[in-house]
Amino acid sequence: MLKQRIITAVLLLPLVACLLFLPNLMIFSAILVPVFGILAWEWSKLIQAGSVLRAVFIIMVLAAIGSLGYQLYSNQFFELAEIPQQWHQLYPFKLLLVALMIWVVAAVLVIVYPKGGRVLFRGPWLRALLGIAILAAAWLAIVLIRSFDIAQNYYTGSWMLLLMLFIIWGADVGAYFAGKNFGKRKLAPVVSPNKTWEGAIGGLILAVILGIVVSVALGLHFKWTQLVTFVVLMVILSVIGDLFESMLKRKAEIKDSSNILPGHGGLLDRLDSTLSVAPFYVAGVLWLKLLG
Repeated sequence: MLKQRIITAVLLLPLVACLLFLPNLMIFSAILVPVFGILAWEWSKLIQAGSVLRAVFIIMVLAAIGSLGYQLYSNQFFELAEIPQQWHQLYPFKLLLVALMIWVVAAVLVIVYPKGGRVLFRGPWLRALLGIAILAAAWLAIVLIRSFDIAQNYYTGSWMLLLMLFIIWGADVGAYFAGKNFGKRKLAPVVSPNKTWEGAIGGLILAVILGIVVSVALGLHFKWTQLVTFVVLMVILSVIGDLFESMLKRKAEIKDSSNILPGHGGLLDRLDSTLSVAPFYVAGVLWLKLLG
């Protein structure tokens, strides 16, 4: 299993690098659409509904993303590539605020599961609505991150996305090895029995180290205390995203969202943390820039 995971990761890294650095902002945004279509297909399995509702869900996710893309295009975002100063007051950026609130609720649901999940799992509709909002907001957040300071340096957003991925990957890899070698105390035994506090701490340490190293390498001028606080928050959010998907999979009685990535499962299994981190990452980077 570990060998398969490593081989798949090595093969995917060049594709990720090409996606981050080669296309312009509009093409990058368009390439993400089929990726999120796959994520929507995998999420549809978690809502425990018939094929018709699952198909409707996928169409609605793509329609929501298409609507966001049209709004960005209409406002000349792809030409100006600039996040408005009052972004939190404007559509479609308000969706990020909705996503922030959704993930706060998701964290509470994970903590109180299974008692608190009764409303969530009463029918497929709430899980479908959450999926539409979460996936659409994540697409928007990733596009916004790619646009960071693009007028001054075309690749700033690419490096910022890479920093986000390194934080998430560091948390994941550190948790895997620390949990496997030192894990004893269960982190969330009802939701995900294999996750441990030792693994979470190991992931946090590696993510902080990678976050600092990559930030220094990129020449980002953030105070180290602010940067460490930022990375710690992103790691906590990555764990929440992972546990939330695990909770949905446990209720749906499936191990992986799909098997398209050998050794990793589905795209959703690999990007669940990205979905939770990306909206907060946008807000966090803007916060760091304000402080800086």
